[in-house]
Amino acid sequence: MRPLLLLVVLLLAAPAGAESLSPEQAYPWLPTMQDRPATVSLEVALPTPAGWNRLGAEEGTLSMWLRHLPVRADRSSVQTWDGRTIRAPAAAVVAMDVGERDLQQCADTAIRLLSEYRWVAGTAESLAWTFTSGDRTAWADWRDGEGFVVSGATVERVRGAARPDSHASFRGWLDLVFTYAGTRSLARELAAVQGPLEPGDVFVSPGSPGHAVVILDIAEHPDGRRAALLGQGFMPAQELHVLDGRGVSTDVIGGSWFVLPEAADALIDTPSWAPFARRDARRLK
Repeated sequence: MRPLLLLVVLLLAAPAGAESLSPEQAYPWLPTMQDRPATVSLEVALPTPAGWNRLGAEEGTLSMWLRHLPVRADRSSVQTWDGRTIRAPAAAVVAMDVGERDLQQCADTAIRLLSEYRWVAGTAESLAWTFTSGDRTAWADWRDGEGFVVSGATVERVRGAARPDSHASFRGWLDLVFTYAGTRSLARELAAVQGPLEPGDVFVSPGSPGHAVVILDIAEHPDGRRAALLGQGFMPAQELHVLDGRGVSTDVIGGSWFVLPEAADALIDTPSWAPFARRDARRLK
């Protein structure tokens, strides 16, 4: 294991109260951003509504990692991959690069978040994603020289030189995944959620196009209701943003906390897409 990654894993495994990771360690894309903005954590940017409490989260977990995502302090307007400012229902914008092509859209944003956490946690060695064609690509195989030649619906595996075992190389592999994966493959890849929803779960509506939104954090009311901050990318490829729910029909607390559905056929409405049903929630296996 790489020395830096070993340090990250040891720190993540440490009990609560241990020294925190630096933003560059926990969110390794930050040093590569050309426009490195001032940031605050998601938890600070979008406080818990009065009378509600954020769910407990242990150090090193996906829940805690998402809760401390770096949120831009300079703006809440959303930009596309080519630098255009667009109208988007954003309560906050996560400081994360979008790439230099129109690739990181909705399903890709979910894949990006789940993959980046696995990189930081030191478990990317076993990470793999499936293309819409059904072909599967693993980070370890791609790093070791595997490639793909795609012609229409035909996907051929080829062997080339090994690639660096670095985050930059990992980011390049994710661009490959974004090119050939989508909401259909994401819905097949993730498992239906059994039991309560958790941060990192994804509401997926598969299709061409389809849509996906990610649960970033959850708060609970004493009466048992739970509400979530939801994040999305969209078309064209654009910055990950936390949804502003003002104006949608679903109950929304404090403008951005969406009350979560409980029954399988219950709906949660979001501003960019048709309502998702509770049964549309998926989790990385």
